[in-house]
Amino acid sequence: MSREHALAIWHAAVEAVRPEPLVRAAVEADRALREAPRVIVVGAGKAGPGMAAGLEAALADRLDRVEGLVNVPAGMSADLKRVSLPAARPPGVNEPTAEGVAGAEEMLRLLRGAGPDDVAVCLLSGGGSALLPAPAEGVTLADKVAVTKLLHRSGATIDEMNCV
Repeated sequence: MSREHALAIWHAAVEAVRPEPLVRAAVEADRALREAPRVIVVGAGKAGPGMAAGLEAALADRLDRVEGLVNVPAGMSADLKRVSLPAARPPGVNEPTAEGVAGAEEMLRLLRGAGPDDVAVCLLSGGGSALLPAPAEGVTLADKVAVTKLLHRSGATIDEMNCV
């Protein structure tokens, strides 16, 4: 196989999984979502900016019905009108933060305010274990950070970390 052929395959594979066009196509195909009186968007992940951009593009003629937030690592952004992208952790650090907790709490507040005909959309990609920390009652953020660090030092994988 030639280098050019291998690069063409790689580029085609990357293009096929870009979050913005995938989410846009899914939203455009969902009639209930497009007709909802209100669309509440919540989520987290490194692909958050692209996923939110795809959703907003698909609902461009009804953006007044959309509101929400998607927690992302610091430094990530997109030109969005109705979905905010709060920085919930430093880039490259897979540990929960107070900013991530604040974002998760705001998402829960938005969802609690949903009406019977509203539609909630959850956009999740890699990094959710640190970007959406919502410690259970009786567990502090410091407890969660301590367990996360212990698991990291013990060699736990990201898949194992998602259960914390």
